[in-house]
Amino acid sequence: MSKFVLDVVEEYDFTLIGISCHSKDYRLCWEINKALNIELERTEDYQLEKSTFSFYEYLDEDNFLEHYFITNRGNSGFLIPEQKSVDFLLITKGNTSDGLTDEFICKINAISVVLTSFKIDPNQLKSKQNLLF
Repeated sequence: MSKFVLDVVEEYDFTLIGISCHSKDYRLCWEINKALNIELERTEDYQLEKSTFSFYEYLDEDNFLEHYFITNRGNSGFLIPEQKSVDFLLITKGNTSDGLTDEFICKINAISVVLTSFKIDPNQLKSKQNLLF
C-alpha cells in the first residue's frame, strides 16, 4: 500500500505590528480603539501550550478587515520569543495595504503611552506558527 504525504504550506498573509508599551493591555486597547477608530473587544484568552495571552478582536465587515490585538508576554513565556522587546501585537488580516499599515503605525506611535510601534515581517520569525489561530 502506498503512503500519501500531505504537504501543508501555511500562509502568513497578514500585517503584523509590534508595540512596546508599559501600560496594561486593556488601557492600550482602549487607546488604540480611539486612535484607529475601531472597536477591539476582549474575547477568550489565546492558549498556546502552557501559556495564555490576552486576546482582543474586531471584525470590520465594511472594509473587509479583521483586527486582532494580543499580548506577547503570557503567564509562562512569550508568544514570539525572538521579539522580547515587543509587549503587544496588532494583527490585521484582509484587505490591507502598506499605506494602511503605515497609517496605523503613525497613529499608534502618537499614543502617549506607546514607546514605539513597528512593522514585523511574519515570514522572518522562527515562531511564526504561533500566530496562526
